[in-house]
Formats: sequence, C-alpha cells, structure tokens
Amino acid sequence: MTASTGAGRAPRGGSRNDASRGGTRYAFADHNCFACGGANPIGMHLEIELEDGAAATTWVADPRFVGWEEKVHGGILATLLDEVMAWAPSSYDSWAVTAEMAIRYRSSANPGEELRARGWVTERRRRLYRVRGEVRGADDRIIAEAEGRFLGASPSEKVALKARYGMPAEVTAPGAPSE
Repeated sequence: MTASTGAGRAPRGGSRNDASRGGTRYAFADHNCFACGGANPIGMHLEIELEDGAAATTWVADPRFVGWEEKVHGGILATLLDEVMAWAPSSYDSWAVTAEMAIRYRSSANPGEELRARGWVTERRRRLYRVRGEVRGADDRIIAEAEGRFLGASPSEKVALKARYGMPAEVTAPGAPSE
C-alpha cells in the first residue's frame, strides 16, 4: 500500500489502486498521519509498500528531522519503524495499532542519507501480531531494529477505517486473505 504524495497521490476524498510504479499498491485519500499522510505539512510523507506479511519504505530525512549533532533524531527513527511494523499486518487485510514496541539503536543516521525500513510479521494469533523491523542505511548497516506487538482492528473498526480513508469495503491488500 502506498500512502503516497506527489504523482501517486490519491485524489482528495477517495482512494484508488496505484500500479503506476510497477507494484501493487493502494494510494489512500490524503490524510493527516504524521508518518504516511500526504495532508500533513510537517509530516514524513512515507510511501509504504506491502509484501507478503511485510511492509517497507525508503525515505530520506531532511534537516527538519535532525536531533543532536546533525544526526537523524531517534524519535523519528522510532516513527519510521513503528510505521512499517504497523503496516506489515495489512497484507492480511488487517489494520493494526502498536500495543508495545522495543527498539535497539545500533548506528546513527545522517540527514540526506537514504534509509530503508522494513517490518515483517513473525507470529499471528487472531488479532494480535508479533512484528520485527529494521532500518538500514545507504551502506546496508543496521541503524535500528525493533520488536513489537500490534493489535489488529476488529471487523467493525476495519469497516469504519476503510470508509474514513475512502477505501471500498471489498478492497483488500493485494493477495491478502481476509481475517
């Protein structure tokens, strides 16, 4: 799925399939999420791609996201991990929120450096997902890694979320079995 900005952005008020870049993605109507919302003027504007049991994104931090000593702020790296980890259950047609997450920082990230983040489901029990994630730098070093538990939305919550973001109720993630 893509919460995309720019050319892949969905029209305001509706969502649509977006295969313009060769993948199976779904572009949501603009929304205000700090991490993936196109309508948030100070947000990260992440474009999330779904895989089988996983989600990934590539992102370059600009100077607005710097913390101490010209390094990307750890809270921003945590947000990057949280986003791909929360999206990973979406390949099972689930909408998940963070229940808990533990992060280990391994290396600093520099503004202007391309960062690759990926989250993947390691265990699924009903609506509870165990997920791991990592952020890697341009040279493939591990910058941060995390483990967490994510709670999937109930069927009624999922219907409401799809309506809120302009996604047809019958649309699921590409290839996803329903919960």
